[in-house]
Amino acid sequence: MNAKFCLLKESDGARGAAGKKKVYEIIVTDCVLRCEWGMAEKLTRQSSTQVFRSHQAAMAAAYDKMWAKRAKGYELAYRV
Repeated sequence: MNAKFCLLKESDGARGAAGKKKVYEIIVTDCVLRCEWGMAEKLTRQSSTQVFRSHQAAMAAAYDKMWAKRAKGYELAYRV
Protein backbone atom coordinates (compact mmCIF):
# COMPACT_ATOMS: atom_id res chain seq x y z
CA MET A 1 0.00 0.00 0.00
CA ASN A 2 1.43 3.38 -1.01
CA ALA A 3 0.63 7.03 -0.35
CA LYS A 4 2.24 10.28 -1.45
CA PHE A 5 1.67 13.86 -0.29
CA CYS A 6 3.20 16.84 -2.07
CA LEU A 7 3.24 20.20 -0.28
CA LEU A 8 4.36 23.55 -1.72
CA LYS A 9 5.31 26.89 -0.22
CA GLU A 10 6.71 30.09 -1.66
CA SER A 11 10.06 30.91 -0.09
CA ASP A 12 10.00 33.70 2.46
CA GLY A 13 13.26 35.19 1.15
CA ALA A 14 15.68 33.64 3.63
CA ARG A 15 19.14 33.06 2.11
CA GLY A 16 18.32 34.95 -1.09
CA ALA A 17 15.63 32.61 -2.39
CA ALA A 18 12.72 35.07 -2.40
CA GLY A 19 9.90 34.03 -4.73
CA LYS A 20 11.19 30.50 -5.30
CA LYS A 21 8.92 27.52 -4.59
CA LYS A 22 9.82 25.02 -1.89
CA VAL A 23 8.53 21.47 -2.15
CA TYR A 24 8.13 18.84 0.57
CA GLU A 25 7.13 15.31 -0.46
CA ILE A 26 6.02 12.61 1.97
CA ILE A 27 6.03 9.08 0.55
CA VAL A 28 4.80 5.97 2.40
CA THR A 29 5.60 2.55 0.95
CA ASP A 30 4.50 -0.31 3.21
CA CYS A 31 6.31 0.39 6.53
CA VAL A 32 8.77 2.96 5.14
CA LEU A 33 8.28 6.74 5.40
CA ARG A 34 10.47 8.81 3.07
CA CYS A 35 10.52 12.61 3.04
CA GLU A 36 12.15 14.68 0.30
CA TRP A 37 12.49 18.45 0.32
CA GLY A 38 14.16 21.26 -1.59
CA MET A 39 13.62 23.91 -4.20
CA ALA A 40 10.99 23.02 -6.80
CA GLU A 41 13.17 24.51 -9.54
CA LYS A 42 16.07 22.12 -8.78
CA LEU A 43 16.31 18.38 -9.41
CA THR A 44 18.46 17.57 -6.36
CA ARG A 45 16.71 17.31 -3.02
CA GLN A 46 17.50 16.32 0.53
CA SER A 47 15.79 13.27 2.00
CA SER A 48 15.24 11.23 5.13
CA THR A 49 13.91 7.70 5.61
CA GLN A 50 12.25 6.08 8.62
CA VAL A 51 11.12 2.46 9.00
CA PHE A 52 8.11 1.64 11.19
CA ARG A 53 6.63 -1.60 12.54
CA SER A 54 3.46 -1.30 10.49
CA HIS A 55 1.94 0.57 7.58
CA GLN A 56 -0.54 2.23 9.96
CA ALA A 57 2.31 3.63 12.08
CA ALA A 58 4.06 4.95 8.96
CA MET A 59 0.81 6.59 7.79
CA ALA A 60 0.26 8.18 11.21
CA ALA A 61 3.78 9.65 11.09
CA ALA A 62 3.13 10.87 7.53
CA TYR A 63 -0.03 12.70 8.61
CA ASP A 64 1.86 14.22 11.56
CA LYS A 65 4.53 15.53 9.17
CA MET A 66 1.92 16.82 6.74
CA TRP A 67 0.04 18.76 9.45
CA ALA A 68 3.31 20.14 10.85
CA LYS A 69 4.23 21.47 7.40
CA ARG A 70 0.72 22.88 6.89
CA ALA A 71 1.14 24.75 10.19
CA LYS A 72 4.33 26.30 8.74
CA GLY A 73 2.53 27.65 5.68
CA TYR A 74 2.86 24.78 3.20
CA GLU A 75 -0.20 23.99 1.08
CA LEU A 76 -1.17 20.51 -0.05
CA ALA A 77 -0.67 20.40 -3.83
CA TYR A 78 -1.85 16.81 -4.28
CA ARG A 79 -2.23 13.47 -2.57
CA VAL A 80 -1.97 10.11 -4.33
